[in-house]
This record gives sequence, C-alpha cells and structure tokens, in this order.
Amino acid sequence: MTDIERYRRLYPKGSKLELLSDLDDPYTPKLAGDIFTVDMVDDAGNIHGSWASGGSLSLIIGVDQFRLVR
Repeated sequence: MTDIERYRRLYPKGSKLELLSDLDDPYTPKLAGDIFTVDMVDDAGNIHGSWASGGSLSLIIGVDQFRLVR
C-alpha cells in the first residue's frame, strides 16, 4: 500500500479534522481548533475540503498539524 492509499483510508470523505496549530496564510488564516471536513486526498497527499469557519484551504500532510476527530 502506498502512502497516498494509506492517507485516503485514514481520511475518507466526510472525516473531521481539528487544526492543532495556526495556519499563517495571508488570504485565509486558520486558527488552532478550527474544524475541517475532508472531501478528498489528492495524488500529492494534500487533503482538500472545507473549514467550519469558511474557505477551502487544503491541509498538507507532514507540514500542517491536525488530528482526526471523527
């Protein structure tokens, strides 16, 4: 199983992730505690979806800090 396949099993569509540290993006900053709903994991290992606070800034596995909440 590749890493991408493993990530897709760990974070299927509809999974909820909690951001553990702020994302310092000049256009859509996200604060620790914000909840992210997964839509898909792409071939590069980026997690796409939407934030409870609005927006769709993706999460990068190995860079951004988050945890699976359900």
